[in-house]
Amino acid sequence: MLEERLLRYVVPALYNRMVEIFAVYHIHPYDVQATAVKNEDGYDISLRYAADFSQSSIKHFSAEQVKNLDEEVTCFFQQAAETCKSFLIADYYKMMKP
Repeated sequence: MLEERLLRYVVPALYNRMVEIFAVYHIHPYDVQATAVKNEDGYDISLRYAADFSQSSIKHFSAEQVKNLDEEVTCFFQQAAETCKSFLIADYYKMMKP
């Protein structure tokens, strides 16, 4: 069985790209649980977010994509950041309701 590990330790460059993109959306890295599973042909990246980390975005990237951090990687993190931000805003308004 393949082990799921924290993205920041498995692929630090990919984690740093995620942090850069999420910062543009004003999302702190602690608002996201980012993990990776190394496969024969690349990595399965999983991002969990929302108040209870119940929502997720999952994508497979080849070793070449991870090495070069291509446009597909950037798009995945941008889409995940937009989705994460909308869930964080919704969770905030749920907390603020009397």
